[in-house]
Amino acid sequence: MRATIKMIAERAGVSIGTVDRVLHDRPYVKEEVRRRVLEVMEELDYQPNRMASALATSGLTRQFAIIQPTWESYVGEAMAAGVTKFRQDRRDYNLTVTVHPYHQGRMEDCLRLLDQAAEKAQGIALCAADCPQIRRKLEMLAERRVPVVTFNSDIAGGRRMCFVGENAHHAGRVAGEIAAKFLRPGDRVLLVYADHGYSGHKGRADGFLERMEERGFSRADCRVAETHDDYDETLAAVTAALAEEPDLKYIYMANRSVPACMEALRRSGRMGQVRVLAHDSGPETEAFLREGLLDFVIDQNLAYQSRKALELLFDAVVEHRDPERDSFYPESPILTAENC
Repeated sequence: MRATIKMIAERAGVSIGTVDRVLHDRPYVKEEVRRRVLEVMEELDYQPNRMASALATSGLTRQFAIIQPTWESYVGEAMAAGVTKFRQDRRDYNLTVTVHPYHQGRMEDCLRLLDQAAEKAQGIALCAADCPQIRRKLEMLAERRVPVVTFNSDIAGGRRMCFVGENAHHAGRVAGEIAAKFLRPGDRVLLVYADHGYSGHKGRADGFLERMEERGFSRADCRVAETHDDYDETLAAVTAALAEEPDLKYIYMANRSVPACMEALRRSGRMGQVRVLAHDSGPETEAFLREGLLDFVIDQNLAYQSRKALELLFDAVVEHRDPERDSFYPESPILTAENC
């Protein structure tokens, strides 16, 4: 038999009105009472009626905030598509979703946006660097009972509710396995990623180097460049590597500045002589694949990440359901010229 609010009230020893206040996160409920009611809901496997919940909260606007880097081109478009899909799917609910972008290198802007969101939002989807300042903000938000879902790049061990995004370490290992098939021990490799503070890219880099070592390659043969997803920095780093390493055989682009890498290869006259492996499908990377300039692209479903992060916040804030696991990973298909 399906659990009802009346059954929950009787089991918890409270009034139906108290259960309703807990269900819709309204004030004037003691914390111990709130916990007892939520425990009973879990024991009875209570599933709120979606339309009833929508009607019950129609006078209260739920506000969700997305704090993310200023993503350009296909990345920003894909993330925006995920937000749009969430809004369409929840159009019967009184919800607002506000996207707050910041420049990836300006951590102070991200921290300021978190402070602003904490004053108004009932839930936050966050993509940020893993650093002590962000971890302290997560502690503060947890104390205020504002759920945070990290997406695209995790802050593992921080006080976030869960993570949605690529299993970066596994994706890096896949990249290492692919690269190893085209190389011999001693061949020179260039690895380009954003920076060690961005856990998504660090995970890729660590996984790549780990798998290459397992396949008999030395880390000393891999030149590493941090270019912060910046076109000019990537162009300079790849250009320098090509000039200083005439025997360079392979470039692993763990960040999104693939066009800069291709421009450096073109200027050096070594296009087609150095193999390149990249991440994330978009119009430019797909064109490079079809032209034979890229060997493979390891993709991830970007739209899924923003949409799923908001869905998990909705479940927590509106339907009072905790996520069933700590991390939600999209598939990571390997694209070639034939299937991009």
